[in-house]
Amino acid sequence: MIDRKGMQGFSRIRHALPLAALVGAATLASPALAETPGDSFSRPMFGDRSEALWPLEVGLEIVVHESNPAGLSASGRGQGPASHTRIVVPRRALVVSDGQHTTFTEVIATPSGQRVFEIEVVARHHDGRKVELEYDLIVRQARFAELTWSDYVLHRLSLAPRPELGPQVLAAARADIVETKGEVHSQRVRVDGDLYEVRLHAHSMRG
Repeated sequence: MIDRKGMQGFSRIRHALPLAALVGAATLASPALAETPGDSFSRPMFGDRSEALWPLEVGLEIVVHESNPAGLSASGRGQGPASHTRIVVPRRALVVSDGQHTTFTEVIATPSGQRVFEIEVVARHHDGRKVELEYDLIVRQARFAELTWSDYVLHRLSLAPRPELGPQVLAAARADIVETKGEVHSQRVRVDGDLYEVRLHAHSMRG
């Protein structure tokens, strides 16, 4: 049996339920709490993210800086620059979507073994037709396990199999977030005295 006081309490609870439901619905529909697309630096670059519908072209090129102790020009006559660059990885480019993770893996042979460059790049549209480049660069090195000069010469002349490589070890690591407007971004890294330059580029396909 329910007394009058219990009935009054039940009535108050019954009338409070619709009000709580309305408050909950208003909270869910609040624009301030609506989910927005993720952006770098935790801020939206475009209100409707229309720029994100356009793909981007990202690419890289790797060169090595070599010294010129003799000071000769390329023709062998006269004075030349103290150093010059040599392309070890020609420019490679891919078309990707906004925010897509792209990994370039390049293997560079050296007289003592090989070096593996792994570059993970994420390109995003920014305002003002700029592009944000977020990248992680890792360089690993593996030396020949056993190598004599004659073995190396025969291998280079394709007269002997390639010597066996030892384990890979981390040689260098870099990471950064930069903003570009069509220009090339360069990241230099030195490995065992050799100075490499990783050139990254990105631009929107919007035109």
